[in-house]
Amino acid sequence: MIFNQNDPKRISDYQKKEIWIMNLFLCSRFCNVGTLIKENLQNKRIAFIPTAAANEGASRYVLAGRELLSKMGAIVTEIDISKENRNTIKAAFAQADCIYFSGGNSFFLMDALRKSGTDKLLKKELQRGKLMVGESAGAIVCAPTITYIEPMDKKPPEYSQQDDAGLGLVKYYILPHFLDEVYRKASEEILEKFSELDVRPISNDQAILVKDNTSKIICNSDNAKAVRDFRNEQG
Repeated sequence: MIFNQNDPKRISDYQKKEIWIMNLFLCSRFCNVGTLIKENLQNKRIAFIPTAAANEGASRYVLAGRELLSKMGAIVTEIDISKENRNTIKAAFAQADCIYFSGGNSFFLMDALRKSGTDKLLKKELQRGKLMVGESAGAIVCAPTITYIEPMDKKPPEYSQQDDAGLGLVKYYILPHFLDEVYRKASEEILEKFSELDVRPISNDQAILVKDNTSKIICNSDNAKAVRDFRNEQG
């Protein structure tokens, strides 16, 4: 279901109905859960996109994510899609084994994805089976729309899109940092205000692994061992 604040037809036009097998790892804090997919990242080439945090200085969680990748022996190429041209981004994506989007501001990231054409480049790489890691904002933009996250992520004045369409890679709406005290009030507001949406909260020690047409919540905590499968109907 799409929140009716946006024009459903416009969003439908932007998100062409395509079905393909995807390989996504969506989380709140990569530094907490990245080791869960260590075998997919070890000594691999990573296109690291810190764009969501571009206006937030050197976020410690962005730095922590990079540090964990380095410990895994990954070869990291950092690229800011709000500053680089399409050809540079395309080349970096083509050479990478994994495309990683860090946390930060979801609206700033989605705006940059659409303005630069990176959204289309990303989908082409995903169609080839390439792994995408989305951390916090990088996970949020995978939803059909990102309006729901505004209580947690304020829309910047420079946001240039006429709607809040997301990438539409999944049909549900990821709510990161669930139970984190800093985001507790915003999380409660989102769950109450957008109760008609399929909002799926994940804590800082959880991630959603999307493979083929199935999504699975996986955990990296002794206090959260449960793993739950649910259907991810794409298209």
